[in-house]
Amino acid sequence: MSRPYRGQAAEARSADRRTRLIQAGADLVGTQGVAAMTMRAVCREAELSQKFFYESFTDTDDLLREVYRSTFEHARQVTTAAGDSAADLPARTRAGVAAAAQLVKDDPRICRILLVEPIADLRLRHFVRDTVAAMTLGSLAAPTDRSGTDPARVKMQYATVFGAIISLFIEWTEGNLGSDQEAFVDHVTTMLLSSPLFGAPLDSV
Repeated sequence: MSRPYRGQAAEARSADRRTRLIQAGADLVGTQGVAAMTMRAVCREAELSQKFFYESFTDTDDLLREVYRSTFEHARQVTTAAGDSAADLPARTRAGVAAAAQLVKDDPRICRILLVEPIADLRLRHFVRDTVAAMTLGSLAAPTDRSGTDPARVKMQYATVFGAIISLFIEWTEGNLGSDQEAFVDHVTTMLLSSPLFGAPLDSV
């Protein structure tokens, strides 16, 4: 059994170092982009040596995926909790959108990590498409059964909706859509509720 160091067991110290590395990665990606998240920069930001980096991650790609995943989970928890007490789907959707709008307004790094960098970085885009997209759909609503519909057409409709939502949130975070948060939330909510995500006919989007 390892001995405690300064009152912390080895497992706790390792977990603390991992958290510091993730936070450092999130700060770098969220303010400067994926290209800025080199191993040297992360270790400098976390105030750790490179040997401790390999204790938690195999490489910077591994850390990048964890930065995205942890940021996504945080955003999902916030938006889901906001809609938990809502009486129906429209109210739940609006509460989640309002929470997301406030979240990225308070911390623009979240918008850059979740929405901007996956567009610019191919590695992150593949990870988001292959791993996170299904989670995103599940957190919004259970899509209507599209059996018998051309899968490519369905994908195009979903991509259209998500592309619009991503663009709106980026513009909102950068302050290009004015300061009326209620108007922004109303617009995004209306777009979501009239989209295939919530069972609207494919031709309506």
